[in-house]
Amino acid sequence: MSLGIYIHMPFCKSKCNYCDFNSCAGIENLMESYCTSLMYEIKNFTQKDTVDTIYFGGGTPTYLPPSLLIDILDTVKNNFNLTYDCEITIECNPATIDRNGLILLKKADFNRLSIGLQSCNDRILKVLGRIHSYKDFENCFNDARSAGFENISLDLMYGLPDQTTEQWLDTLQKATAFGPEHISCYALKVEEGTPFEKMNLNLPDDDTFREMYDNGTSYLKEQGYNLYEISNYSKDGYESRHNSKYWKCENFVGFGAGAYSCINNLRYSNIYKVENYIDEINKTGSAINEKTPLSDKDMMSEFCFLGLRMANGISINEFKLRFNCEITDIFGDELTKNIKRKTIVQKNGRYIIPPEWLFVSNEILSDFV
Repeated sequence: MSLGIYIHMPFCKSKCNYCDFNSCAGIENLMESYCTSLMYEIKNFTQKDTVDTIYFGGGTPTYLPPSLLIDILDTVKNNFNLTYDCEITIECNPATIDRNGLILLKKADFNRLSIGLQSCNDRILKVLGRIHSYKDFENCFNDARSAGFENISLDLMYGLPDQTTEQWLDTLQKATAFGPEHISCYALKVEEGTPFEKMNLNLPDDDTFREMYDNGTSYLKEQGYNLYEISNYSKDGYESRHNSKYWKCENFVGFGAGAYSCINNLRYSNIYKVENYIDEINKTGSAINEKTPLSDKDMMSEFCFLGLRMANGISINEFKLRFNCEITDIFGDELTKNIKRKTIVQKNGRYIIPPEWLFVSNEILSDFV
């Protein structure tokens, strides 16, 4: 089984009001030393498996100079055996890179671009604390196409302050008009410690959230985007191969501050704070902070509650091959309970959550935790 690589870039020009990711604004002075440490961590990684997906996330990777990003990708290439069709994704804020930068990334073998659009409404973008406008996105998307990117994903958000269902559908209509290959739609969750937590926000009620999800899913299906995971839609053949590794419990390694890895039965994470990460790499060559061995039951549980997020669910045969037992021997009561209330169905050797239950699937998935 090939390995996926995640590379964390914790730098942002400005922190968004909803964001609780490991990212910071105002630490540009650490960019070069961070990248040097990151490349050192990559070189020191000992398990040189074949790699078929690489994902640069953040933060805002494209806030860094393209030359640094290319150096990091070259370090991966020099230390791992990449498959000929390796999916190499980089996240992008529309206001942080120009056409020349995109051309450089494409020539360096980045082949998938994930653009953080969030909304096509400039008022909403300001409320979110985004540094770009809808016009910036238009320019970025067109520049990416002219630079040769044939696989572009858009990140969108709904359930936003003072947002109506009509405004959400307007964003979807404008976004799909560009013809991206993939769209991710995330419901706003007000996270602890973010600026949004301290604001008196007028958020849609639960019924409106559900209406936005259902109407959005229907519209995207009409436009040729298939729902393949709770929040993700793609044209045929353009599912995110890297993110699918997480949902399918396949091996991946994370490099950078706060990055997580899961290889076989071991999960581990890196030191979170950027300065401390750099110091530890310089001292020891590794920044691993915490290791958690996973029991067989842990891995069985993750196989189910992560796999059931996907529209095609989980394979009965694959469970048996991985764990050398029948899924009904471990989760028979949970499956029976959900099959009786029709929140899980068995179809073609798989257990699947029907589409109408995916949006409210947390209660179903919690049965397998």
